[in-house]
Amino acid sequence: MKRSLPFVPILLLVLLNACSDFNSPITAPGYIHTSVIQSLTATMWTPTPTQTFNPNIPTLVTWLNADLSTANSLEWTLDAEYLVTNVSFPNVQNSQASVFRVDVRCECVNGTECCIPERTFVVIIRSMKRNANTILAQVPGGVSRMLVVCSDLKKHIQVGAMSASWQDVTDYLLGHLTGHQFGARVTRAAIP
Repeated sequence: MKRSLPFVPILLLVLLNACSDFNSPITAPGYIHTSVIQSLTATMWTPTPTQTFNPNIPTLVTWLNADLSTANSLEWTLDAEYLVTNVSFPNVQNSQASVFRVDVRCECVNGTECCIPERTFVVIIRSMKRNANTILAQVPGGVSRMLVVCSDLKKHIQVGAMSASWQDVTDYLLGHLTGHQFGARVTRAAIP
């Protein structure tokens, strides 16, 4: 029985071949080849609508986290660890503008209470400033505000959020605003 097992698939192929009618236009080898080529050609030339800009969100998250983990290891050792968990561009209600939202998880080292929205905002903006051109190239047009939402890992709660106009963020990242000017324009925001 075991010796005849390899011959079963071959026998099935012979039987299927014997049952097919190669004179049929549907099963003729040339027809199948032609149908495949026509299908591929139609797929290649059929226009599909595309978005004008599709930010690479996973790449943004990776860039920010890579910078956060290498930029200040002393801070990670003595103060807090910050991890960007999501970046999104939700639309502002009743408007065509959108928000550049960065969700950040904070974990205080040594059991302290250090996860506050202001500090989290500063850490994220510092990271963005070190990679300004790369980050700015990924943000779509129509963004009106930036929102950084801070969550405390140990308490499993959102601590708060900070907001700034996207124009102010861009001006600060490009060096057109000082830290004092920019800081005076950043406000606490309700967590949406």
